[in-house]
Amino acid sequence: MLALIGIVLCGIISLIAFLIILFDPKKDTKVQAKLFVGIPFFIALIIFLAGSIIVVPNGHAGVMVRFQKTTGVIYENGLHWKALIDTPVNMSVKTQLFEDEATAASKDLQDVSTKIAINYKLDFKEAAVVYQTIGRDYISVIANPVVQETVKEVTAKYNAEDMILKRTDVKNDITTALVTRLATRGIITESVNIINFDFSDEFTRAIEAKVVAVQKVLEAENKLRQIEVEARQAEQVAKGEAAAAIARANGQAEANRIVDASLTENVLRYYFIDKLGSDVKVWVVPDNQAFTISP
Repeated sequence: MLALIGIVLCGIISLIAFLIILFDPKKDTKVQAKLFVGIPFFIALIIFLAGSIIVVPNGHAGVMVRFQKTTGVIYENGLHWKALIDTPVNMSVKTQLFEDEATAASKDLQDVSTKIAINYKLDFKEAAVVYQTIGRDYISVIANPVVQETVKEVTAKYNAEDMILKRTDVKNDITTALVTRLATRGIITESVNIINFDFSDEFTRAIEAKVVAVQKVLEAENKLRQIEVEARQAEQVAKGEAAAAIARANGQAEANRIVDASLTENVLRYYFIDKLGSDVKVWVVPDNQAFTISP
C-alpha cells in the first residue's frame, strides 16, 4: 500500500516538474538542468522509502516473501524496514475458533457423531514455515484431517454409553491428542470443547428406555425403604407400648404387694369401724369370724 502511494506521488511530482520545465517562460537552462537531475533522484528516493516501509497490523505476524519464497524474517506488529524486493504477508496470530464434526464408531460399534470446537492461534515463530508449506488457509488444511483422525481414535476406546457417562475423560483424551498433533504443524491449541455427541435413533431410544427402567427401579427401592422404615417405626412403637404396659403392671403389682403387707387384722378392723356411721343399729358379721368390739 505504501509503495503504491509512493509511486502515485512520484507520478504527480514528475508531472508537475515536467509542466514547469515545459512552460517556463525564461527557459533557464540551469534550472532545467537541476530539475532533470533532481527529479529522478527524488523519485527514486520516494520509491525506495515507499517500498521499504511496512506496517504490520496488531495481532499479525509479518512474513517476508522474496520471489515466492519466505526469507525467514518475521516482523511483529508495528512499523518496520524491509528490502525492496521483499513482499510482506500478514498472518493472523489472534485466537480464532474452528468447528468441525466427525463421525466414528464406538468400541461397541455404535455410530457416534461428535462436534468439536477448537480455540487456536498460529505460533508466531512458525508463521513463515506454515505460510511456505501450507498457506494462509492452513487451519482448514490441517485441522480437519487431524480432528477426524483424533475423534475416530478416541471414540474407538469407549463404549457409546461410556462416552456419555465419562464425557470428561473423552474430552481430555481428544484434547491431549489434538494439542500434540496441531503443535507439530505450528498451531497452538488453547482449548477444546465437545459441543455434542449424537447417536443413532435406535441407540438413543435404547438409552431412554434404560433410563426409564432405572428410574422405576429407584422409585421401587425408595418405596420399599419407606415401607421398611415405617415397619421399624411401628415395631418400635409397639415395643414401647408393651414396655409401658409391663412397667404399669409391675408397678401395680408392687403397689398391691405393699398394700397387702400393710393390711393386718387390726388395720382392717380399724377401717371397718371407721367407716361405720353413728346411727348404725345392726351389724352383720361373717360366720365363724372372731370379731370383738370393745365398749
